[in-house]
Amino acid sequence: MSILRFLTLRSNPGALPQFPSYAFASRVQTVLQQELLAWKALPPSSRGPPPPPSLICFTPTPTYTLGRRQTEPLSETEVARLRSPLFVPTSSETWGGGGRRVIHARANANADINREDGPGGKTAFFLPAITHAPRGGLTTYHGPGQLVIWPVIDLHSPLHARLSVRDYACLLEKTTIAALGQLWGLEGFTTANPGVWVRSRGSRGGDGASDGGVGEGGGGGQGQGQGQERKIAALGVHLRRHVTGLGVAINYSMPVTGPAETNPWGRIVACGLGDLGVTSVCAELGISGGRSSSSSSSNNKRDSDDKNALESLADTWRSEFQKRLKMHEDAGNVASFDVAQSMRDLGAMVKDSNDYLVQALPLSNLET
Repeated sequence: MSILRFLTLRSNPGALPQFPSYAFASRVQTVLQQELLAWKALPPSSRGPPPPPSLICFTPTPTYTLGRRQTEPLSETEVARLRSPLFVPTSSETWGGGGRRVIHARANANADINREDGPGGKTAFFLPAITHAPRGGLTTYHGPGQLVIWPVIDLHSPLHARLSVRDYACLLEKTTIAALGQLWGLEGFTTANPGVWVRSRGSRGGDGASDGGVGEGGGGGQGQGQGQERKIAALGVHLRRHVTGLGVAINYSMPVTGPAETNPWGRIVACGLGDLGVTSVCAELGISGGRSSSSSSSNNKRDSDDKNALESLADTWRSEFQKRLKMHEDAGNVASFDVAQSMRDLGAMVKDSNDYLVQALPLSNLET
C-alpha cells in the first residue's frame, strides 16, 4: 500500500519560545526533493521503488520571504522596518502541529530563565529574518500562530494520479478549504489571486497584504455572501522536473490587527492586492487568542488551545490531501521502499544544523 510520509518540525515552549528556522525547513525540503530527483534521473530499468510523497509541517520563527517579483533590493529603511523587534506571546505550551514522525531539537540550556512580563504583557521578541523564496509574488510573512505545510511530491509519480501544475495548485487550495470547513465551518474560496480566502464578518481581519502566489495562478471560484475578501491561507509553489517545493501557510492565531510591533502584517505594504488584507481562523471566529491577556493561566490555556487546534489542522489537512491525491493501491512493489532508512539518511544530513531552532530574545536585550 502506498504511504504518505508526514514530518513535523517541533517547536519548544518556555519563557523564551523556540521555533524552527525557515532556512532549516528549506534544507529538509531540499533533501527530500533530491531523493525524488535522484530516482527520476536513473534509467527506468535501474529504478527501484519510487520514494513516496512527503509532507513537512511546521510553525516557523518570524520570517519575511521575498518572491520572484521582488526584483528591486530592499532599502536600508525597509530592512530596518521588517527586522525591528516583533513581540510575541509566551507560555509553557508548545506551538506547532502534530505528526507521526518528528525531528527533535537538542535541549536548550537556557530553559529556566527567570523573567517578568514587560509593559502590555510583552515578555519576549524576535528579530524577523528576511529571505528569498523561489515562488511567485512579492513579500509575505510566516511565523508563530501559523501552520506551514510543504508537500514534496513528484507530479508525475506512478504512486498517484498524474497532476498538471494547475491541478496541483487547485489540490492545495481545495485541501485547505476542506480542512477549514471541517474544523471550524469556515467557507473558504478561491479568487483570481492565489491562496484561500474568506469573507470577513464585521470589521475583523487585518489590513496587511500577503502575496505568496503561484506563478501559474490559482482557481477562479468565488465565495458567497457579504463581507470583504481576506486571505486566510497563502499559497506558493516551486517546481523542478515536476518535483514540488513550498506549499501552503494557514493563519490560525497570529495577530492580524494592531500595531506593527505585535502585528507582523502591519509592516508589509500591499503587494498589488489593493485594499485586500489578511485574516486568521481566530479572527474569523471572534476568538481573541489571549493576545490581550497577560495572566499566566490565560496564556497557558490559550496556547494549549492553539497546540490542539494546530494538531487537528495538520492531521485533517494530511487526510484530505492524501484522499484528494488519489494514491494508487496497486502500484506494484512500491511498499518495498525503505522509509525507515530514508528517514535515517535525512536525519544524518540535518542533525548537525545549528539553526534548527531560533529562540526568542528577552526584553532585557532591548535595554541600553
